[in-house]
Amino acid sequence: MGIIVGAGRIGYNLARNMAEKHDITLIDKDKELCEKTNYLLDCYVIHGTGTNTKILEDADIAKADFFVATTGNDEVNLLSSVYAKEHGVNIIISRLNNTEHAEIFTKFNIPFINPETSAMRLIARSIVRPTAQSLVSLGQGNAEILELKVKNKDLAFIPISEIENNTDKFIIVMVYTDNETIIPTKETMLGYDDSVAVLVKTEYVNEIQDLFTKNTSELE
Repeated sequence: MGIIVGAGRIGYNLARNMAEKHDITLIDKDKELCEKTNYLLDCYVIHGTGTNTKILEDADIAKADFFVATTGNDEVNLLSSVYAKEHGVNIIISRLNNTEHAEIFTKFNIPFINPETSAMRLIARSIVRPTAQSLVSLGQGNAEILELKVKNKDLAFIPISEIENNTDKFIIVMVYTDNETIIPTKETMLGYDDSVAVLVKTEYVNEIQDLFTKNTSELE
């Protein structure tokens, strides 16, 4: 079970993405947005603020497997995330809107994601495979998202677990194949000419680009 605070673009898309395999509770202060979201998505929608402890308790925060704060207000995101942490939620991810606030998030040990353009796919990937959080300190400027075409035939039709091979250099975040967007598991296989989004430590960007995009003959 997961709780998402904020039903804006990021929160809505995340809830839609995760609702197929998870029971999702979505919290937002905008009543009209809550009504619209409740109609469109298969999830439990609560009208209220993420800093209201009663609402968080009504959402069974103590039973949540993950908690994501996606609002445009860093104070709401931080306070609600800290409350989730105090109630033993294992996976907590917060949207960071103003990088000047990064230090306070770090002080409370709240994982955060910035910029907004990468937020939804990174959050979804981090929930499905929490090891993505241990790969890098998200938001600290030492990792990048690359979108690459799979041109290395040696990577085609083998499980992602074998491609990543317990490396700490990168993790495959998303796969785009046949007009379909997939949040991959360890068993997912890449097809030749698929596109992938890869979270990479900055120092290995060139190496990982070559791994995915060079033909096998060029790598030899």
